[in-house]
Amino acid sequence: MKSAMNWLRPILGAVLLGTLWAQDGKALFQANCASCHAVNKRVVGPALKGVHERWGNDEAELIKFIQNSQAYINGNFKYSAYAKKLYEEYNRTVMTAFTGLTEAEIKSILDYIKAETEALAKAEAAPAAASSGSTPAAGEGAGTASPILWVLALALGAISLALLITVAALSKVLQPQEAESISRPSLWERLQPVLRSKRFIALVLLIGFVWWVSATTVKARSVGLHKGYQPVQPIAFSHKLHAGQYKIACQYCHVGVEKGKSATIPSTNICMNCHNYIQEGSRYGTKEIAKILESWETGKPIEWVRIHNLPDLVYFNHAQHVKVGGIACQTCHGPVEEMEEVYQYSDLSMGWCINCHRQTKVDLTANPYYERLHQALKEKTVTVEQIGGLECSKCHY
Repeated sequence: MKSAMNWLRPILGAVLLGTLWAQDGKALFQANCASCHAVNKRVVGPALKGVHERWGNDEAELIKFIQNSQAYINGNFKYSAYAKKLYEEYNRTVMTAFTGLTEAEIKSILDYIKAETEALAKAEAAPAAASSGSTPAAGEGAGTASPILWVLALALGAISLALLITVAALSKVLQPQEAESISRPSLWERLQPVLRSKRFIALVLLIGFVWWVSATTVKARSVGLHKGYQPVQPIAFSHKLHAGQYKIACQYCHVGVEKGKSATIPSTNICMNCHNYIQEGSRYGTKEIAKILESWETGKPIEWVRIHNLPDLVYFNHAQHVKVGGIACQTCHGPVEEMEEVYQYSDLSMGWCINCHRQTKVDLTANPYYERLHQALKEKTVTVEQIGGLECSKCHY
């Protein structure tokens, strides 16, 4: 037993070391490479599937290139010509130098890429192997299936016959006698005096009138409100991807939100800050990003459809709420970081705004503008209502 354990120990140790090494390579890949590369598709840089073959299975040269790509391109190395061609093909996008990674760490990343490549190859080969497999000949297995089908058919026939007999017997038992049908009035005959009475008619009219008033009031109060409005946009832009997954701040695209009345719709040049390099999306591929590139090349602005639109008689200033009041975008627009397509989350009615002004507390200590007001009020908590938030002229021209 002891000799067997001594024999198994180095094998188990090698398997455990290989597993830990692959996990380490995956973690290093996610931390350093995943933002620009994927194994099976092009992102900012090329797909890494088959990278060993493209570099002649020479890991030593590949490690030098990864540690400092620009030094390798401009130097006199074995694959400098191929590296320079790659650099030109990807619009002279400079790859980050990873001088902080050791050769062993880079090798673990390359081992992870090789393992993922082999896994993808096996996954692609599996459907082909399955489709090329032999299929059973016609009639094969019929000898075993036929008796079962016959038994099921006979059982269903017996059940159907029993049900028919039961229904026939019940119909005879439950059939009313002729004398009883003559002497006992039907339900409709008994209901007719009630339905024709003045009290019943008055009750129906009253219920109808109340319903009509209620429906008209609700409809009238919703005029000009567009809660749930979700128009079709010219480009399938995902807030869930940009604001949620990549955590891009709202202010990066809507540059006017802290400066003026309008939050502003992002122009094409803001989109190009990222999509000059990222030209293939994870969901739609190149189809939607191509529309941004076309707008940039032709100079024609993207015609985004406005979602939130207040009446002309209402004055709303984004800078006052976001910059001064410190109100989060989600307070009015809902959880945009979870929306695939943005829609109007709140009804933005006058009552909705008034309730917000009644409940929202003002941070008087963090803003010098309110210092004297804070001293005059001498209260621990102050709402927007107490500093004039319900005056008509604050929101209406």
